Parts: sequence; C-alpha cells; structure tokens
Amino acid sequence: MGAAADCETIGAGFLGQPVNTLTTIALLVAGVVIMSLRPDRRWVGLGLAATGIGSFLFHGPMPPGSEWAHDVTLVWLISLVAGIGARWERFTHLPALLVLAVALALFPVVADPVAVVMTAVALLRILRRDRSGFAMAPLLLLAVVALYGRLGATGGPLCDPSSIFQPHAVWHLSSALAVVWWALAYSDRLTTNR
Repeated sequence: MGAAADCETIGAGFLGQPVNTLTTIALLVAGVVIMSLRPDRRWVGLGLAATGIGSFLFHGPMPPGSEWAHDVTLVWLISLVAGIGARWERFTHLPALLVLAVALALFPVVADPVAVVMTAVALLRILRRDRSGFAMAPLLLLAVVALYGRLGATGGPLCDPSSIFQPHAVWHLSSALAVVWWALAYSDRLTTNR
C-alpha cells in the first residue's frame, strides 16, 4: 500500500505527496540539531536525519526502493534510541543499519512488526530507567500523534486526501520535535542511571 496509506493524494509531480514530503524536512533538520548540540548523541541525530531523507524519498519523488529506504531508516532510528546506554549500544550503529538493510530487502513484510518490537523495547528501556517528565512528556507527545496519525490514515475518520492539513504530516513534525526534546533534555539520564 505504501504512501497511499498515508491519506494524502499522490500527484504526478516531484513531490508526490507535497504536504507529507515537505514535513519530512523537519526530521532532517532535527537530526542536524541533535548532531550539533549533542555530539554524544550523534548516532540518534544521524538516524533521525536518515529517516528524514528516507521519508522524503518515499513521500516525494517515490523512486524504486524508496519504501525500503523509509522503512530501514525508521527502524534503525528506533533501534538507536532503544540502544542508548545498553551494553549492546554499539551494535545499533552501523551493524544494525547493515542488518536491517539486508533483512528488509529480503523480507520487506517484516518492517512493521520489527518497528513495533523495537518501539516496545525502546519504551521499556526508557521507562525502566526514568518515569519523570523528562521521559514522559516526549513519549506522551509521540503517543498522541501516533493515534492522530492512525485516525488520519487512508480510510480513517480524519482522512481528507485533498487537505493541506495532513495527520501524517503532523506526525512528521511532532516526531521530529519529540526526538529532539528527548535527546536534548532526557537522554543524559539514560547513561547516568545505568
């Protein structure tokens, strides 16, 4: 189903889904912000920037392989967040990217289940270490926009394919904000509370 599941009408131009495409730039910018302000979290910043590029390709020009790039970079980002402060954190860097790239090329159908599992791992790891507002506020934002995005998916009650106000685009913007918020304000607590 691909980008068609994200409600916005797919046009014939370079920006297949203009609103969804342009809002992916927030992910790229957020990644650069993290890399600039938190060099110790450069891998999360790199993963977020890569997710922005993969999402831009997926929603915009939609070349062959763009769904794969979208899925690999998103699952990689989630893996990077899940691994912060873990003994296996280094594996989430380039080794995880390579494993995910090959696995999702061979078995693209596992992208969503792997993303769900890695999201659960990330949430459990974060909440096990800290249930303060530093952790809860960005997670709550992600939960609310994830629900909003699902309600705005194709066929959902909030879907209007021709609207400039796309729930999936709101998800892009809010996710970029939540990851920056978490990485800048909270992620120190993961490594100091080992």
